[in-house]
Amino acid sequence: MGSGAATRVSDGRSTGIALGSASYTVPVDRIRLEAGGTGTILGTTDLAPSSSWMAFGRAHVLGTGWGAWAGGSGGNVHLERTTFPATTGEIGAWFRRDEQRVTLSAVNVNTSTVSTLIFSDQTVVRVRDPVRYADVSLIGHAAWRRFELDAIALSRHVWKGELQSVPAASVAGAWWVTPNVAVAAALGRQLADPIRGTVRARYATLAVRLSAERHGRVAPLRKPPSVAAGAASLIATPTEKGSTTILVRAHGARRVELMGDLTGWEARELDRKDGRWELRLTTQPGAHHVLVRIDGGKWIVPANLPRIDDELGGTVGLIVIP
Repeated sequence: MGSGAATRVSDGRSTGIALGSASYTVPVDRIRLEAGGTGTILGTTDLAPSSSWMAFGRAHVLGTGWGAWAGGSGGNVHLERTTFPATTGEIGAWFRRDEQRVTLSAVNVNTSTVSTLIFSDQTVVRVRDPVRYADVSLIGHAAWRRFELDAIALSRHVWKGELQSVPAASVAGAWWVTPNVAVAAALGRQLADPIRGTVRARYATLAVRLSAERHGRVAPLRKPPSVAAGAASLIATPTEKGSTTILVRAHGARRVELMGDLTGWEARELDRKDGRWELRLTTQPGAHHVLVRIDGGKWIVPANLPRIDDELGGTVGLIVIP
């Protein structure tokens, strides 16, 4: 997975920011491993460019409607013509019910800031000041029909360096005018980030958001359509209160497995009946994330389901159980 952005801000001077990231996730039953790297570049008209390059790794544990992770990162920061190391460690957990999600995380940061001193004889001395702090954040996400809301509350605790121990908060909303186009707005305060080189600031944004994924309620499907060999289609049919039968069509398959929050992210093998594959589960109504594996191959998204990014940066299929 890769992502990037470029921004130009005008406040008496121009600022350009470039961000990039790449990660790879491997699901193994209830465990998902993630690794990758991030890079940032920040330049202003009156300061030398700053940059950072970090490699990271995380281990995730997944359950039914919840997940937890622990990880860390390390790399170098280039600021004021000085290069120094930076490391982070993090833990967190999330809980989801239908379209509502709450995430709690704590990140410990060990890096430095740079102070530039210019003496009367024009001698320039750059002093590196070690910084160590922890950011504890609580993030809430909710969706109602076409509307999505995200709120973040953050508390910074500094025990070394010149940064301040202060709180911050932000709120963002999006209204999906169509399943792929939304009007989005955000308001809040960001804290200084010595690794990226950004400063403490308030912000307000209004934007149009484009998405290749469909948003909003997804109607339950009644019949799994035909698919090519090596692919699969999937529907969920409620049979009685609290029970659902998963039906999968996979042409030429000898073995079909299902994994998702319906199974606690454990692989469950389906039974073959009348040319299709079935699995009966105890479920809760609402939206659920699923993946399918055919003949022990790669985990794939059923071809007839919407593809979405999950909480861990992977891609899953979305199915709605009424």
